[in-house]
Amino acid sequence: MHKNIYKTKIIDKTVLSIEGKDKVEFLQNLISNNMELVSNTKSIYSTLLNPQGKFLFDFIIFKGNEKESLYLECDKNRSEEFIKLLNMYKLRKDVKFSVIENITIYLIYGEYQFLLSSFNLKHTEGSTSNMNNNIFLIDPRNKKLGIRLYSSNDKLPSEISDIDNKSIKNYETIRINLVIPDSNKDLEVGKSFLLENNFEIMNAIDFNKGCYIGQENTARQKYRGTAKKLLTKIEIEGKTLSMGNEIKLDNRKVGVIRSIRENIGLATIRREVYEEYKSKNKYIKIAESKIKFIK
Repeated sequence: MHKNIYKTKIIDKTVLSIEGKDKVEFLQNLISNNMELVSNTKSIYSTLLNPQGKFLFDFIIFKGNEKESLYLECDKNRSEEFIKLLNMYKLRKDVKFSVIENITIYLIYGEYQFLLSSFNLKHTEGSTSNMNNNIFLIDPRNKKLGIRLYSSNDKLPSEISDIDNKSIKNYETIRINLVIPDSNKDLEVGKSFLLENNFEIMNAIDFNKGCYIGQENTARQKYRGTAKKLLTKIEIEGKTLSMGNEIKLDNRKVGVIRSIRENIGLATIRREVYEEYKSKNKYIKIAESKIKFIK
């Protein structure tokens, strides 16, 4: 039994199959990352924005076992909404989207490096392999988030079958410490900007690929430094806070509490407030609690 490595089944995501001769060109003109990077050994993380550059959907794109197959992992609860929007944009393009019903997604995280050679993976973000009808990839956002396994088999590979099953809560601690947002908890659909929520360091944006929906405003924030907020890690003292609690100074809203795991969490905060309080290592009071910016 290996220690400090865990697995869990991901139940809030689903996988779409993308077919048709125009699928790569179609996605290249829509999404924030570069489809030219996707190969049998490389997967990407990306987003779909509205024309104002505000967040709508995030997803992982990877190739399947067959030569021309292309898959996309997205939020299960919003998959129908996502497909509807993609179909609205496709016009006369030869591209088709469908939900794959028989794929199970597993997450292997912790000290997983001993598995790399067995699964033919490199220890880099997005490294991908296809073996025995299983697809393995290292999370393209950050390799510390672990390996994702997409399996159409009932039987897990022997290398991971004896790994301890753990609650997703343990994974949440890793994610929060890395200051990586969960789109269901930490973002506001149609309101959040990528560069205010760490998407650049999560490898979700290619600033050299050319035009895509929302590209102009995203590039402006990058090169003119116009992002007004940021997502940061917080330390909590006192009573437990709740996701959605407002952060106020002199009765003026300056931020919002996002994900929380015990005494740490994430918060969206105005940049000037963060810079002032972080530089002076000061706390902000919220009711019977107080928070301090860690990163």
